[in-house]
Amino acid sequence: MGIKNQKGTVSVENYRDRIRLRWRYQNKRYSLSLYKISKQNLLQARKTALEIEQDITLGSFDITLLKYGAKDPINKEEAKSILSYFEEWVSV
Repeated sequence: MGIKNQKGTVSVENYRDRIRLRWRYQNKRYSLSLYKISKQNLLQARKTALEIEQDITLGSFDITLLKYGAKDPINKEEAKSILSYFEEWVSV
């Protein structure tokens, strides 16, 4: 097990030779894989992490993650419930 970050902070870590940011917001875990590991990219990732922390504090966090460099927006649709899958299956 790793070391847990303080609440409201973004961790910057090396994951498969890429920089990954991880944090929690409103009881949901977020992760953003950014760049290959280098000093320049690490500085940019730290700036992005600070921007995310600031947005969370100010209440202007972008849940699509596009503002922070995500290539594809996160799907905002809620996952289907088991009941909806069952009703769909029964109606066929």
